[in-house]
Amino acid sequence: MKRLFIYIIGVFLAGFVSCSKKELVSHYERPDWLKGNAWEVLEGRGNFTQFLKGVERAGFREVLDGKTITTIFAPTDDAFLQYLSKNSATDIDQLPLRQLKKLIGYHLIYYSYDKLKLQDYQPKGSDNVEPNLAGLYYKHRSRSQDSISLELDKSDGKTKKVYHKDRFVPVLSNIHFQTKGIDATSNYEYFFGAGSWKGSGGFNVANAAVSEYAIPADNGYVYVIDQVLQPLQTVYETLNANAEYRDFLGVYDRYRTFTYDEQTSANYAAVGDSLFNVSHGILPSIASEWTTFGFTGSYDYFDLAGLTYRAFNVFAPSNQALQAFFNTYFSPYYKSLHDVDLLPLAMLMYNHVYTGSVVFPSEIGKNPDIKTSFGSPIVFDPQADVKSKALASNGAFYGLDRVLVPQMFNSVTGPAFRNPKYKMFMYMLYKSGLYQTLASENIDFTLFIPSDEVILNTLYADSYMFWTEGNPLIFGDESVLILNTDGVYVELSQRQQELFVSDHIAYGKITSLQGTDVYRTRNNYSYLYVRNGKVYSTAAFNTGEGVNVTNISGNWYNGSSYETAVSLIGETGTIKFTLLGAETASNPLNKYAEFSKLLAKAGLMVTGNSLSFLFGNRFLLFAPDNQTVLDGLSNGSIPTDNAALAEYLKSYFVSVPDNSLGDYPFPGFGVQGTWNTALRTGYNEYRQLTLTDNGTNLTIKDKDDTVIPVQSVLPQVFADGAVYQISTLLKK
Repeated sequence: MKRLFIYIIGVFLAGFVSCSKKELVSHYERPDWLKGNAWEVLEGRGNFTQFLKGVERAGFREVLDGKTITTIFAPTDDAFLQYLSKNSATDIDQLPLRQLKKLIGYHLIYYSYDKLKLQDYQPKGSDNVEPNLAGLYYKHRSRSQDSISLELDKSDGKTKKVYHKDRFVPVLSNIHFQTKGIDATSNYEYFFGAGSWKGSGGFNVANAAVSEYAIPADNGYVYVIDQVLQPLQTVYETLNANAEYRDFLGVYDRYRTFTYDEQTSANYAAVGDSLFNVSHGILPSIASEWTTFGFTGSYDYFDLAGLTYRAFNVFAPSNQALQAFFNTYFSPYYKSLHDVDLLPLAMLMYNHVYTGSVVFPSEIGKNPDIKTSFGSPIVFDPQADVKSKALASNGAFYGLDRVLVPQMFNSVTGPAFRNPKYKMFMYMLYKSGLYQTLASENIDFTLFIPSDEVILNTLYADSYMFWTEGNPLIFGDESVLILNTDGVYVELSQRQQELFVSDHIAYGKITSLQGTDVYRTRNNYSYLYVRNGKVYSTAAFNTGEGVNVTNISGNWYNGSSYETAVSLIGETGTIKFTLLGAETASNPLNKYAEFSKLLAKAGLMVTGNSLSFLFGNRFLLFAPDNQTVLDGLSNGSIPTDNAALAEYLKSYFVSVPDNSLGDYPFPGFGVQGTWNTALRTGYNEYRQLTLTDNGTNLTIKDKDDTVIPVQSVLPQVFADGAVYQISTLLKK
């Protein structure tokens, strides 16, 4: 029985295994609806022999065989033979292997896309569709790649190995042009020639039209195209191949930067080698195959949306146009364009690159998004002004016969960006960001520009300023320095540079230095005075030393520019501290020495805690001069009891923030009203003064309606407030 049981079980298992084997074979048999892998699909059609031969020779057969999913743009034999004929060949085997790898790889893109996904690629997926960007994600990563190249890094004299990433293929769909609201035919053919647009029912791929869409294969889709795709160059390579624009590229290459790429070196470098990426410092990385913002060492698709959407659009002036620009703007100060400082040249380069969606001719001057980095519209005639053009793998190139002049060369900052004698001030304009503020077309300014010699002799923050060039071949290595409290040279902070420059910016156009006028500077509660041919900063006015300035001639569209013989520094001293030494003849507040004595007598000038009743607020002081105080003491108008005196003196002070004053009062400024003084008279009640702006003078009204003229048209301004002279005492 036992043997019989074993026999029956054996027969059962044999039958089960046999049955299961048949089912497994049946499960893995190719269903009838599958067409085979991409290689088999193309091979079965019979008219792609040249392309398939190229695929195999270039080492891409496993891609088509199904090792990975892919999308294939396959040129027919007729298309390939036309291409070979133009390249003096009769068979694809005659093409050099390196050229062939680049060529064939450009027809193979990563991942599988049906027709709709190529017409309107949405990198964030079906759950995050962006209708307003339909069709604008237009580039796809191919398997075409240049070999590692050797390049000289001029900044250190060393040769670097540069790694080149995969090229992107532009797929320009009818939806792309519909979203932009421009005509597809004229805009596409602007780059690729008459009769080349055939994508009204779908898309064109770079230079080729699609004759059959989305043929399914086991591992992706095949698209039949009518031309061989010519691997597009980067905008940088396109410029480099055109001698008419070499000067522009020569300037751009002054910012060429090599950055070690740790991740790429680990993946692709030979043992002991280091691989680098090329960028152009602060400028858009037009030499990069990928339109990143200069990022290196990143994973391939860290910014899929940006890589497929973003383009570097370069509007490059010709050599002749650049020379004409140099002659107009720089020739009085430099021997050649190559000698011009890196900062103004960077501004020039910036003005000729737009980083955003790829730009087509119908958008120039009409799409408000197409503007320079400085916010001004990019406008030119795409027909009359363009002498050369090309769609690139990473953007678009327009070769212009004129320069798009940056606004800072013609605004009040023009002298600083043209003349190297103002280099330090120019760099402070740039690092503070104020060069853009001063490019406004809606506000007039007067800019006072100190030369390098003047700045180097300026005491600022208790230190003289210094300049360091750093490595002259590296933009950004230069800086303005001061000594810190430890005696160490440190770079002037961005905020310090902003404050320094802002002291030299007056609102309004100063056309005459005669008479007496007051101008607000960009710094709050800081002013410039013009009187009898000289200019006074608040610090200069307090010392009584007017500054000589010289008009810098030029057609500055938004104001006037002057060279100043001394830096116009705002007053950094305080009323509180200055009053303590008012008895000294040279003290700026010496005329109020008797008032200072009263403050001290009343206990309001305690060292380290002077005028504490103001709680550190900025304030106005309507101060009686020495003779007025002496007269008041003699006629009994001033309290003699110290406590009463302290209360009385508070009525001469007006807190700026407590009275919501955004400006100090000057005749004609319209800053007037009834304000609380520092003298409290009850719960939330204060003694008040009423100030009236009479246009040419100021008056204050006391509590008994006595009108007191303000003697000083130009008050003395300090870091903590302003002092106005009066010759009549307030009532006790």
